[in-house]
Amino acid sequence: MEEHIIGAGMVSYPAGLQLRVHVYRNNNRPALALICADDFLPYLDLTANVPDQELAEDEVFIAAWNVPNDVLTALLESGWFVPARTIATGYTRGPVWKIQSADLLAWIADAREDALADMLQ
Repeated sequence: MEEHIIGAGMVSYPAGLQLRVHVYRNNNRPALALICADDFLPYLDLTANVPDQELAEDEVFIAAWNVPNDVLTALLESGWFVPARTIATGYTRGPVWKIQSADLLAWIADAREDALADMLQ
């Protein structure tokens, strides 16, 4: 996965953040996390798994309650995502974003292949 710094100079994390891609074990949906660009420590989980909701292969449910507004803005400005809709799940509502980046979709496909290989071992 290419190292791309998102939102350098943001108030909430001036060094910027990098996206890390995994998949949720129970349904193979994208599990996206942000790490600190300067020290590579975990920053936050960008997505939440909502197995009871229908999502397209190129959609993710954003844990917006957990993400500072300037980070959400920087992610949307990256061009990797576009808001698709809002859904209610459990005790909260949150945005569903459509993934626009072919690179990100390829990284997710790689993560799915890795997860499958791990399951077969």
